[in-house]
Amino acid sequence: MKDNFYTYCLLKYKHSPFLDESVNIGVLIYFGDSQRFSFKYSKNLSRIKSIYNNVPEKTVKEYLRQIHNRLLKYQSTNEDIFPLNDSNLKEFLQHNILPIDSSVLQFSTFKTDVQDINESIIEDIIFEQYFIEDIKASNNQSQEPKIISHLYSELRKSGFYEVVNKNRVQKDFNVKTNTGNFNFDFAWKNGVWNLVKPVGFDLKTGDGIIQKARNNLGEFTDLESEVKAQYKCAIIVGKPSDRKLYSNYTKALDILHKLPKTIKILEENDLKQYSKEVVEAVSKENSDI
Repeated sequence: MKDNFYTYCLLKYKHSPFLDESVNIGVLIYFGDSQRFSFKYSKNLSRIKSIYNNVPEKTVKEYLRQIHNRLLKYQSTNEDIFPLNDSNLKEFLQHNILPIDSSVLQFSTFKTDVQDINESIIEDIIFEQYFIEDIKASNNQSQEPKIISHLYSELRKSGFYEVVNKNRVQKDFNVKTNTGNFNFDFAWKNGVWNLVKPVGFDLKTGDGIIQKARNNLGEFTDLESEVKAQYKCAIIVGKPSDRKLYSNYTKALDILHKLPKTIKILEENDLKQYSKEVVEAVSKENSDI
């Protein structure tokens, strides 16, 4: 007699072993009655890329493909592994699908319930409840390019490109340190390089906003400890479009303001004034030559 149950768990991405935080990027369901796996996961990794920088995208996607293929293999094999049950499923996955310490991907705690409705209905309910393909805005477009475009527009209006030497302006500025590479969308030089990075908080969840702020706090703190006075940094933050998330956005700003005072925190409303300050600084630099 087959077991009339289903059990499921979340597939989580953990960016760093030192951070006690994770992001859901997939759901795995096992149906005891049909002995079938149902696995759904993010195809474009937009959830984690919208929060973390330097995501090992190719590696993560390869892990996801392997998990998917292994599940299909074991499901169609003649090996005597079935029926699994809610108590041995975790052990089966750890030994055959995804070892517990193998990567940044890990399965969460399992939840089991009696299967008293159709499998497809159960799938719809669980996927809808736990699996969100994208935590960005509904238009599925990253906010960062819009922010940096806004900056370019304000600089242009302020006459920046008329007064700055082209050798003192650079896009996609990369800083290499002992702990990694840090990429900045825009940089301008006035004695030292001033590095500018947009950070958009137009996400779908308050938890995503807080998580992204904490991630940037850690990365910029690390950067500042490495480069110290060699560079100046400015972070341009973007506000969420959903007013219900404004309180989370305020908390995110509080988190970023814990950064050293050498790192400037700007909102988009500050860009007009910031552009004028940049033009003034560049003009003064030119007059000193």
